[in-house]
Formats: sequence, structure tokens, C-alpha cells
Amino acid sequence: MNKWVWILALLGVTNSWAQQTLFTVEKKNKWGFMDAEGKMVLPATYDYADEFVEGLAVVAVRNQPCVIDTKGKPVIDTGSYQYISRFSEGLAAVTEYGGAKFYINTKGEKVITLGTDIYEARIFSGGIAVVAKKQDEHQTKYGRDISTLGYKFAYINTKGEFITDFIFDDADELTNGLARVKQGTLFGLMNAKGELVVKPTFNNIGLFTEHKACVDVNGKYGFINEQGDMVIKPQFDYAYDFTQGLAGVWVQKKFGFIDSTGTLTIPAVYEQIKPFAEGKAAVMKEGKWGFIDTKGTLVLRHVFDNAAVFSEGKCAVLLKRYWGFIDHTGALIIPADFDAVGAFHDGVADVVYRDINLYVNSRGQLLPVPEKK
Repeated sequence: MNKWVWILALLGVTNSWAQQTLFTVEKKNKWGFMDAEGKMVLPATYDYADEFVEGLAVVAVRNQPCVIDTKGKPVIDTGSYQYISRFSEGLAAVTEYGGAKFYINTKGEKVITLGTDIYEARIFSGGIAVVAKKQDEHQTKYGRDISTLGYKFAYINTKGEFITDFIFDDADELTNGLARVKQGTLFGLMNAKGELVVKPTFNNIGLFTEHKACVDVNGKYGFINEQGDMVIKPQFDYAYDFTQGLAGVWVQKKFGFIDSTGTLTIPAVYEQIKPFAEGKAAVMKEGKWGFIDTKGTLVLRHVFDNAAVFSEGKCAVLLKRYWGFIDHTGALIIPADFDAVGAFHDGVADVVYRDINLYVNSRGQLLPVPEKK
């Protein structure tokens, strides 16, 4: 599997179970793990490796999934299951080779048994998880009864109890206490108790950030609060999530930024924009990218061919064909030598260098460090 699938998301997290942050490394179609200094902690011997979450990682040995701890010790052996999800809130969804589905705990014990009609089981978030089953959908068209295969979604709690029926046509994980659900073609919001906080009335709903979520009402975008109240009326041709008190909006074919009241505090004069982070946002004018502050003042000139979002004091920028990293002064602190890059997290960033998937640290060093022969 090509690691570039996740290039915009760092494959490694810090958590209370692990003594150190570990990052996946691919070498000659095998996977292993390195530490933040680029030293290989677990050699590249796995057929596949996912990130460590809650001190455990799903890896493949002989193309069969198993689970290891940060020392490489098997917690769940290969051959036990056909599929193992990542652990979340101490539970992982698994599928046996006969097709039976369960949730197991970190000791490998089966704690929730799912019915034979369950087609999919997702990770737990906020004490609930989405499960799905196949269901024939019938409709009359041109005087004929037409049956098509569809899916319905429901939620269970950590006891395996259903807190909703299979009433949704799509359903998301719980985030900040709310989950986006879909009935028919419309979206609403549900809480951790399975109660519809916002009935499905919107064409789309974004994620809640800074207590507001973007909603699509017949092609116009506004914002609601967690109670479903419209706090910024639908008036924009498009809108992004709020970050640092500002949200990007599209007005008359240009982008600007509004504040929490819906006031356009940064005029819509930009061809493209990125969200604010660490006090700056990348904006494009006349085909070139620069950076503004939260007052709309241009602080870094429009000299870049593309730009990302600041993270850990650094931002990826494109200069002609290659990516590098600048600091808050605009100085190129990591040369533009990369085919593609991700954002910095835990001191390193994903990069593609000469068609090889690697990492780079804040000093510009490529990781993992070559092993001594």
C-alpha cells in the first residue's frame, strides 16, 4: 500500500500509552517504525503498518492482520481475524474469517457480539459507534417495482446496546458531542444519547469548529450553533469552517473572511484561500500566494506558487515545481527540494523526495537516518 495515501496526515500520534512517538516507515515494500530522531525502533518487516493509537498498531504479517504494542510484541496474533480496525476508546472492530463481527478489548477479549446481519462496524467515538447493515430498497418506477441494494446505519454504545434503530442513510462518528446523520438527501445532528438535536433539514452540514458549523440551505451557506439555531444566515456562495475566529467565504466569485457575527471583516478580493493557523492565512492574488494576518494585513508578499497552513511554526510552500518550508518571517528554512509534503506534527513532516516516501525534521534532515553498514 502506498504511504502517499496519507501524505497530508502524519502517520504517528503521541498518546499516554506510548513512551515515544512512532512513525510508520516503508522500505522496499515493507513497513516498520522509527522514532522522532529517525532511528528505526521496529525494523521494516511488516507487509503493512498503521499508526499507533492508544499504544497499539495494526500491522500485517504474511498479509494477515495482527496487533502489536510499541515494543513490537504481538497482542493479537495473525490468523485470529480477517480484519482488525484500529483501537479507539479501548475497543476495536474485528471480522472473523467466517464473517462474524465483534468488538474486542485491548486484551483481545470479545466484549460485543454483533448480529449476522451487520455489514460494517466502525470505531468508537464518544462512547458510541456506527454499525451498518445491507437492506433492499424498493421503489415504483415506470409502473414497475424496482429493488436495489442499499445500506442503513445505526449507533450502538460500549455495552453493545442500540441507541438508535437503522434509520439513517449515512452516519458519521461523534465529534465534539455531535454526529452528522443523513436521512434521504438531508443532514441533521445527533447527540451521544441518540437524540436528534437538529432534524435532517440541511443539504449539508460541516464539522463544528468554534461552536459553529457551516450549513448548506438550497445552495447558500450559513452557520448554526450546537442547538441548531441559525447564527449566521445563509447568504454566501460557499463557506469554510471557522478557525481563529474567522471563516473563509465566497462572495461574487471572490474569497474573503467573516467574523463570528457574519460580518465580512476581510474583503472578498482573493482567488483562493487557506484557513487561519498561528495567526496567518495563505491567500492567492493574480495566481500567486502570500499571507495575511487576522486583520487582513498582508504580512508575506505574494511570491509563492502554492502554500499550505502553518503548523509548529512552519508552513509548506511551493516554489516552481518543488515544496519547501518557511517560518513566520517568510524565510525558507527547509529548501524546496520535495515533490510533495505534509504538515509538521510532533517535530516531523511527511515528504516525498525523489519519489521516495520519507520524513523531514525541523532542521531539514531527512528521516529515517540511514542505517550504518
